[in-house]
Amino acid sequence: MKTLAPLCLLVLAVPAAAKPWKNALELSFVSANGNSKTQTTSAKDSFSYDFDALTRLELEGGGLGARSDGRVTAEQYFAQEKLSRKVTDRNYVFEKYRWDRNLFAGILHRHDFSVGFGRELWKTPKDLLIGELAPGYLNEERLGDKRLSFASARAYAKYERSLSETAKFSQDAEYVLSLADARDARMNTETALVAALTTSLSVKNSFVWRHMSRPPAGKRKDDTILSVALIASF
Repeated sequence: MKTLAPLCLLVLAVPAAAKPWKNALELSFVSANGNSKTQTTSAKDSFSYDFDALTRLELEGGGLGARSDGRVTAEQYFAQEKLSRKVTDRNYVFEKYRWDRNLFAGILHRHDFSVGFGRELWKTPKDLLIGELAPGYLNEERLGDKRLSFASARAYAKYERSLSETAKFSQDAEYVLSLADARDARMNTETALVAALTTSLSVKNSFVWRHMSRPPAGKRKDDTILSVALIASF
């Protein structure tokens, strides 16, 4: 997709200019030709930087585009940052901001900001379970619909399991509730399996589910993405 070209150039250029950053670039592309012509492209990049043993900055950005028989059928982008600081060996505080754009889901711009508390609930040599609780604020501009703006409550959990020296399983789950309308809730999950090919290349299989209990007019409540991507780590 032409719209993803600038994003790909950006995520490739930043790691070279900022050597202290740890970086993982995730790319996938599917093209089918014959009775139908379809193309799906996605890109995602994750950066992290430890200022010291207690403070970490995480940045992510990505996009997905799909075209079928010359017609765009999906186009979405996101960017987010998270700054966290440990207060004990297992507890930390954080602030997080995320921007989303998904025209086919009726979202022109979504701004989601939260400040909260996190904890490593369970940690072994092979397992890690973290949980986060945070109040926040969400502002959402919808296509052909009214703008939403409200205080929110967010709960998040992530479980990681090391299956072997070269394979890892992870499960994310997020729940965001509007404090202005209890009927307005959002849920996001990702199930992923990552297997290393080399020291710097991996394959990621993932399934993403997103749910909005009160979506924009004429839009469905659920979106899912099933993907296989190549990850390059720097």
